[in-house]
Amino acid sequence: MSLYPWFQQIWQQWCQALAHNSVSPATLLVVKEGMGEATFIEAAARSLLCAHGSELCGYCHSCQLMDSQSHPDFHWVKPEQEGKSITVDVVRQINQLAQESSQFGGYRVIVIQPAHLMNESAANALLKTLEEPPSHCCFMLVTDCIDRVLPTILSRCRQLHVSEPAHTVVAEWLAKETGQDIAPYMIKLNDYAPIRALHFIQSQEHENYLRLVELFCHFLHSPLQFIHVLVDEIQSSPLVRLTWLWYLLTDAQKFHFQTQDKIVLPKSEEVAQCLSYSMLYQQYRELITLLHRLEMHRGLNSELLVFDWLSKFKGAPCLSTPTVI
Repeated sequence: MSLYPWFQQIWQQWCQALAHNSVSPATLLVVKEGMGEATFIEAAARSLLCAHGSELCGYCHSCQLMDSQSHPDFHWVKPEQEGKSITVDVVRQINQLAQESSQFGGYRVIVIQPAHLMNESAANALLKTLEEPPSHCCFMLVTDCIDRVLPTILSRCRQLHVSEPAHTVVAEWLAKETGQDIAPYMIKLNDYAPIRALHFIQSQEHENYLRLVELFCHFLHSPLQFIHVLVDEIQSSPLVRLTWLWYLLTDAQKFHFQTQDKIVLPKSEEVAQCLSYSMLYQQYRELITLLHRLEMHRGLNSELLVFDWLSKFKGAPCLSTPTVI
């Protein structure tokens, strides 16, 4: 199986450890979302389970079972619901699997993703197994928030960090995949994560982005007329839409100090012209808090919170308190 070019460096590290029989019982893969990490995880698992090792033959019984997603020695653990914790009960089941014998007399591979969503009890339960790892059992923990993984877990893992690919690498890969030149802002807006950017392009999300920022600028000029339609637009996907606005406010702030990046987002200069730097910075900070709350507590009334955030914009045309004559 082929790997994306930005995984080649850590794949060489992995194969080297495999060749020297020094694969760690626990590996922490640190990779941001949207990089296509599943391809590396599967390749690493296959290298341990395949009868021909890192060659990944594709025709042995283990490879065929991996193809059909039914290998009894490969387990991929995720939260039951997106954003929810991985519970201690789930980890206890994992620990039991780790102690069992391999069905094929080789490795057992257990993937935990995202590792930072194990609650404290779950992480402590896993730690007991990592302190005395079973023979021929490989844990692979995956995270894009290493600061939320318990230090005791980190100390038991070999860390593999996936570097962010250069803009030119992402642009060339996207052009090859889509058959068209990609506007640089689309890559920046997706945090230089190639797979996320590809989805952004193929699903026509770039049209949604342009509509959102257009509405946002209309709102800054005529808040009473556009606030409700802007809230409705954000509500179609609150975390995604608010993250886009976070990028927009970030770029807009830089215009006030003439420190803008070479790649600027559409409408960022217009936003900078509408708002003072102090208001931009204040709302930027408020938006970070709002995003954090919505990420941590999925049951919150996002519509009300978004409306409240938008209502705090002041200093733009028609947003200032009118002068009474």
